Amino acid sequence: MVISTLLSVGLCLLFPLAARAGEREGKFPSWLSAIIACYLVGILVSNAHLWSVDNELLEKVAGASMLIGLPLLLFAVRIGDSLRYARTMLFSFLLCCVSGLICTLLVGLYMTDRIEDAWKISGMLVGLYTGGTPNVQAIGVALEAPASYLVLIQAADVLLGGAYLLGLITFLPSIYARIFRATPGEEEEVVQTETITVPLRRQVPQLIASLVVVALAVGTGLLFPESDHGLTIIILTLTTLSLIVASLPIVDRLGNTYPLGEYFILVFSVALGLMADFRDLASNGMDLLWFSFLALFATTTLHLLLSRLFNLDRDTVILSSVAAFYGPVFVVQVAASLKNQRLLAAGIAVSLFGFGIGNYLGISLANLVAWWSQ
Repeated sequence: MVISTLLSVGLCLLFPLAARAGEREGKFPSWLSAIIACYLVGILVSNAHLWSVDNELLEKVAGASMLIGLPLLLFAVRIGDSLRYARTMLFSFLLCCVSGLICTLLVGLYMTDRIEDAWKISGMLVGLYTGGTPNVQAIGVALEAPASYLVLIQAADVLLGGAYLLGLITFLPSIYARIFRATPGEEEEVVQTETITVPLRRQVPQLIASLVVVALAVGTGLLFPESDHGLTIIILTLTTLSLIVASLPIVDRLGNTYPLGEYFILVFSVALGLMADFRDLASNGMDLLWFSFLALFATTTLHLLLSRLFNLDRDTVILSSVAAFYGPVFVVQVAASLKNQRLLAAGIAVSLFGFGIGNYLGISLANLVAWWSQ
């Protein structure tokens, strides 16, 4: 048992380093990101039964890594940049968020009779469509969703979201060009987007700052010992405190906290994959896949309709949806495929902004679906 524990913890802590190196050095195919690789390796070990897995221990590893990683990601949010870089990008991004809220609410109500705790899935999908995978994970923890839901939603996103992303970098831009007006070609500042390696001496104070925020959030949650929403209180407090810190001058001294935050999210992903036994998913798998398909298709369709109504340009529509659905890394990839560096900074800015609002929107909508379906 001790050896199995060491193997599980070692895989959680060390494989994310290898996954990031593989992604950074171009050793992965275009569809395989570091976070997907971490999910896959955990799922492979779990379902191949290479060693016994202690789910109770892994739940603690996953919970701790999420709580530590989330503030580090949110420290990188610059709300002012979202407004300063491009109002049109922010407006299109907000249209995507509104589309996600409306469509996921309707699909959640429709699926309530087919899936237990459909309201939790609704909240996690809203997080996915506004900020990306970190929000899905945080909302899932806050709502105490089963680990199987988290893994299957990610699996559905790999399948469905990956197919849509492939379309966005291949044939869809030419189709969208017939629907939306051309993107203006004014020159703007081009930002450097390569992954930056942060030295250890900078990561130590970043980690300390994150732990302080986590301690304050957990302490706030302990003030409500009788509440049934203790984890929700902790996650929302954590999000709020992190955004406050992000607006203070201290973040300039901390430097780029995103890489360290991403590492802890990758640790979370490996742990979650290790807890995923597909035998347990078989009973609910197709319903969850159908749920995800309906929500993604409806959200994308409504976003396109609203964007056409407001006469937005093609590249802004595409990059704002990528920022909402996939995160800043994929904004870089899609912007490169569109050969449009002018909108790159704005796309990254609103993507980080999505991290900040995703938890609020997801948790709020989940509770709305639960209340409405009673």
